[in-house]
Amino acid sequence: MAGATYQIRNDIIWPSDLLVPSRPPVLVYLDMFAFINLADATASRPQTGYDELLEACRRSRENGEALFPLSSTHVLEVLDIGDIERRKTRVAVMEELSGFNYMLGRPQIQQLEIDAALNEIPGVNIAPRGPVQLIGPSLLWAFGMRGGLLTNAPDPDAMADHLCRAFGIDPGGGAIDSLNRWAERQLLTGPDENDPDVLRAGYDPNKWRDMLEHRAQYERDLVQELDADPRYRQGRLRDVVNAREMSNELMSMLNNTAAEVNSSIPDLLEIQDPPSREDRSKLRDISDRMPSTRVAVSLKTGYHKDNRHTWTQNDINDIDALAIAVPYCDAVFTDGAARNGVESSPELHVFDTFLPHQPHELTEWLNNLP
Repeated sequence: MAGATYQIRNDIIWPSDLLVPSRPPVLVYLDMFAFINLADATASRPQTGYDELLEACRRSRENGEALFPLSSTHVLEVLDIGDIERRKTRVAVMEELSGFNYMLGRPQIQQLEIDAALNEIPGVNIAPRGPVQLIGPSLLWAFGMRGGLLTNAPDPDAMADHLCRAFGIDPGGGAIDSLNRWAERQLLTGPDENDPDVLRAGYDPNKWRDMLEHRAQYERDLVQELDADPRYRQGRLRDVVNAREMSNELMSMLNNTAAEVNSSIPDLLEIQDPPSREDRSKLRDISDRMPSTRVAVSLKTGYHKDNRHTWTQNDINDIDALAIAVPYCDAVFTDGAARNGVESSPELHVFDTFLPHQPHELTEWLNNLP
């Protein structure tokens, strides 16, 4: 039960246009703290249990039993590492375990989930946008772009071989693949402050930080509103969070998608003005049946139960990552606060995601994969 006003449905609407890869390999999402500790293990500075976990990750990856995809959150967190050598060390482990495979970004997944939810309405037929792969082989895939090097050279292999030699890249295994891998490594690592201006052009982490700060402030504003009327924390908190999520994160997509079928959300859902209690329930049903939004709302509701919680950019990063990792991955290794937020939300148990508390638990899980 989420508060005292409504029962959350057990059913989920999975977007048919989103192609989730067949298993094996299982999808394992590692939070940045795990990659940091695994990187320390490669440098013979292991935290307890991480040398064994690194061995299990490597073996399951090599055997095709597990894949450790990255997300846009990882990209933003790498940007926050000031020292280039630390970035390189961590990116090396991320490359080894992920192969630079990334999960599609949350906004793109939200759009596909909205399409699926509206297509549940009798008579509505949103045109397919896919098939769209959940996992793509480029950092740009995490931001809704194709990625990969393109050329119109008459001999692409010769061109790639020439560039590999010019940049000092080992073309072993294929010049085009080697060049792509080098490009992805450069994208994720980012430039050194001593690199030429041409390599640092457009590299401005502050733009992303400003975006995250704006979203964190949106949650701080809600803290003040809830403090002004504490009754909402006693029973209708999820109602409030859900409504704000719909308004801030989804409404533009909902309206644009409805316009594609020459309609509007009020018309499609037969919502009155002002909306009745039943009308509000229709909107909640859409939100709660969308996998990523259900996770985001649950986590935000949990954080807002405590008015002492100070919202940070890292909270927004964590929620964005878990909103797609929890529904679409088989295992998620995240920090204690985020994991507790998922575990303490019964409505998220429908995803049956393995949430290890300690590295040895994930090691055992990986070692027991069929």
